[in-house]
Amino acid sequence: MEHGEKNKIEMEKRLNELSGKEWVRLTKSVWYEDGQNLPKDMEEALRQGILLSEQPPRDPLKKQHPATFSERDIEKLVKFFTKRGELVLDPFMGTGSAGIAALRLLRRFIGIELYPEWFNIAKQRLEKLAQSNMFLRDLYRLYLGDALAVLKNEIEDNSVDFIVTSPPYWNILKKVDRKAKTERVERNLKTDYGTEDLDIGNIESYELFLSTLEKYFGEMYRVLKRNGYIAVIVSDFRHKKRYYLFHADVAKLLENVGFTLQGLITLVQDNKRLYAYGYPTTFVPNISNQFILIARKIED
Repeated sequence: MEHGEKNKIEMEKRLNELSGKEWVRLTKSVWYEDGQNLPKDMEEALRQGILLSEQPPRDPLKKQHPATFSERDIEKLVKFFTKRGELVLDPFMGTGSAGIAALRLLRRFIGIELYPEWFNIAKQRLEKLAQSNMFLRDLYRLYLGDALAVLKNEIEDNSVDFIVTSPPYWNILKKVDRKAKTERVERNLKTDYGTEDLDIGNIESYELFLSTLEKYFGEMYRVLKRNGYIAVIVSDFRHKKRYYLFHADVAKLLENVGFTLQGLITLVQDNKRLYAYGYPTTFVPNISNQFILIARKIED
């Protein structure tokens, strides 16, 4: 076997293009959002592969959405679970953060979004990025509609290399608490996604919400390639008098449809504003982290 051919085969077997040092750093079970744990020496950070790209300020289009996440954190996931040219899917696209991360790293991207408002923002953001490099224009496809229907009708079996997404957190965004009033209402920003009947975040029953979300995960399992990974970004939450371990419930749904759990990353959000919930009589936590559930499609 020729040396070049051998190297090609070895590269095809690899999960990603990371060095060993980069690999180890990204397998830590705790990450800090937006690189809050970066060393002061930025050159050393770049050398070690911590800074994957420059992170621009949160743009005015993105901040209109009530539940966004950092492109830099998504870039870490995309860089770990794919190689250049591979296909990334986000079936709950929102304002397109996963697409921005994928294109920056020269991956292909498919995004699905139910609401025209968020779809149009995602489209504008991706088009703006693609203006800097015409090659990027051919790397993404966007679908407006219900993810369940789009997955069933538009996405082929075993065609996606990696899925990264953050599904609705039930109907928690409908609750306008002190935090929502301060950070959203007073700034004339929306507190929820919208009122579409097909929005599973509008389901009143938590049990029905979970069983419906499971159907979406079933379609994600179908379209993902064998041995491919899915990363689901979620947060636990409190509703009325009960605290919900949403990440644990989502993990169970992933297992129900066939995925094999591979790990859990805690994403620390130390920059979140704190509120005196429950003071001075009742413990109510300030939730300052998200969870990234990692699962894999392992078939015999």
